[in-house]
Amino acid sequence: MSLKSTNLEAITQPGEGPLRRQSHTYDLMRQCIHCGFCLPTCPTYAVLGVEMDSPRGRIYQMQAVAEGRMEVSPEFVDHMYCCLGCRACETACPSGVQFGKLIEAAREQIQLEVAHRPPVNGQPKRGETEEPLAMGDEDYPLHTELPRTPALETLTERLLRRFFFDIVLPSRLVTSLVFAGLKVYQRSGLQSLAHRTGLIDLANALPTPLQGKLKTPEELMPPASGDLLPRPLPEITPASGRRRYRVGFISGCIMDQVFRDINEASIRVLAANGCEVITPPQQHCCGALHVHAGEADQGRRLARHNIDVFDPYNCDVIIINSAGCGSNLKEYGHLLRDDPAYAERGQAFSAKVKDISEFLASIELNQDMGEVSRTVAYHDACHLVHGQKIKQQPRQLLQTIPGITMVNLKEADWCCGSAGIYNITNQEMASTLLERKMNNIGATGASVIATGNPGCMMQIALGARERGMEIDVVHPIQLLDEAYRAGGLYEIPVRDVTTKQRQQRSLLIGIGIGVLAGMLLVRQRRRRSIS
Repeated sequence: MSLKSTNLEAITQPGEGPLRRQSHTYDLMRQCIHCGFCLPTCPTYAVLGVEMDSPRGRIYQMQAVAEGRMEVSPEFVDHMYCCLGCRACETACPSGVQFGKLIEAAREQIQLEVAHRPPVNGQPKRGETEEPLAMGDEDYPLHTELPRTPALETLTERLLRRFFFDIVLPSRLVTSLVFAGLKVYQRSGLQSLAHRTGLIDLANALPTPLQGKLKTPEELMPPASGDLLPRPLPEITPASGRRRYRVGFISGCIMDQVFRDINEASIRVLAANGCEVITPPQQHCCGALHVHAGEADQGRRLARHNIDVFDPYNCDVIIINSAGCGSNLKEYGHLLRDDPAYAERGQAFSAKVKDISEFLASIELNQDMGEVSRTVAYHDACHLVHGQKIKQQPRQLLQTIPGITMVNLKEADWCCGSAGIYNITNQEMASTLLERKMNNIGATGASVIATGNPGCMMQIALGARERGMEIDVVHPIQLLDEAYRAGGLYEIPVRDVTTKQRQQRSLLIGIGIGVLAGMLLVRQRRRRSIS
């Protein structure tokens, strides 16, 4: 295809980053034959009908950037981050294009460009040059007006990115404190008060950079459960009966804070199937959210740390119960391919990683189950079915449970709109996709929706709450755990409620004292500045 330009000398091939000629990523994008089989499977193309928001169109733009025919512009950023990263196109592609790796590389390239450009207040300005820099052909038109040095993000976006990706996720302590604050907000009555008085709507309507975007993150948080500051999971959980496997367990960051009960159920189920479960307390976030968002350097640092942590335990398998995390963990080898010290270790680590349903479906499963009378529909998490090619195993596990009636969910493998943090950053598109998913769920008549990813669980549960649907959203492992308990294989240990209440009361008092101290400190500084 020809690409005409009026000012090609103004655009240069990137000097660093993955979107360059003679790179691994460039070879991957050249596998695309532009056949269009991916188009009907792409959720954003289905909604928008825009070629540049299809996998084929996005690859065309990536190649144009790599060859110096197009700049990393605000429009390029929009098209790359409008992608859900669901990887449905990979399942449909006859050429085996690994689109997940390509979209992550494009976002990494964007973040490298962002680091060299100052942010702006408000929305990035576009079309600030009179002379067009580049145009495509009739089939693939590129943007006709591009700023020569466009700002790619706002100051607010940059600060939020740095807080979330550099401060919160890499630190288990900070993550715990942030979620403790959210639990206090819910349990103290502040959330109910904010809704009753309209404070949430008022804050959401204020003319700030986050105007209209505050309600969804607040509504996504499920009702708080568990301790304010969860204790670390046991480092070693012995197998029930004869030990058949020694498995490492990735507890995750968001999963361990929001869905601790799923982690605990996972360990019980694994132990009941002859697994000695190793859960290293030193493990960190797996880096999935970083890599998917273009923060690849931080993702690589987290990957190296986790490899170092798990290596000494010499596990047979490393188990993960979160689809998005599992997809990233299985690609540590690719992520660290240019690191001489970790390339082979990354490949070896990834070779051991298995989703919990994938692992349990591959072994002789303990059949000591009681009856669980539920009508269940299964939703395929994108990074499980498309990223890891795991489709039948979760269904096989559910079908082994006595009393479970499985019903078909139309478009079970169509994205629900969660996609990591997509439902926070791209709320309108995420809401449109959720509407489609909830319509299909409502038609099943199921009382339970099972899915293997925390983001999907939160998104679908939000959809159910908004529509007043009485549906439980669970992880498949929770139903298996319930079956084992119903069969008398084990019981959940009773916790010391009094001790827990004392600990939570002490934490609440500590947070209150900290807030007061902070207010006094700010007040003191203001007085000094005035004087």
